[in-house]
Amino acid sequence: MKKVLVLAVALTLVLSASAFAGANPEAKVAVHVLNHASRSCSKNFPSISGCQDIITTNEGINVDFFPVWFDLTEYQGFEYGVMWEGPSCMFTSCSDLTIGDILYPGDGISHAWTSCQPGPVGIPGFGWIYSYGMVMIVPHPESGELVVGDCASIVDPPICIFAAGTNGMLGDDPCAPTANEESTWGSIKSMFK
Repeated sequence: MKKVLVLAVALTLVLSASAFAGANPEAKVAVHVLNHASRSCSKNFPSISGCQDIITTNEGINVDFFPVWFDLTEYQGFEYGVMWEGPSCMFTSCSDLTIGDILYPGDGISHAWTSCQPGPVGIPGFGWIYSYGMVMIVPHPESGELVVGDCASIVDPPICIFAAGTNGMLGDDPCAPTANEESTWGSIKSMFK
């Protein structure tokens, strides 16, 4: 019981809300999907350095999904949920401390590390699912939070959330311009040709 209380206090400190923006005001989160394989946090784990490495479309239904937080300065915790169309999940956390688990669609989880982690990318774990459509990061069902906590215990919500598609569904483009990124008139016109 004492260990659970210490874990809850640590996660509360890392993920405590603040009126001021934290170190990650440009944070984004996407779902990376790969065909299911034997994996651990150090074996067959994806190497992602930015949006260009995130795969959001997979034709299969037997997949591994990875919540990928990117455009980060630093992090020490994440809180979120995952939604998909399909049966239960086997989720593996890669953080030092975890509260909750992703077993069924809509479940939530909180991750924390005992030391500050550098950005620009954080992948807190992965799940093995049979998915028949989209896989999405959603707010934690109990706290309602979808946040990254920085190393000063200040949280930021992601400015963009990119879903993955499985079973013939097309996933979102995690490199697409966001509302706060500049676009040229030429690039906007080319979208309509």
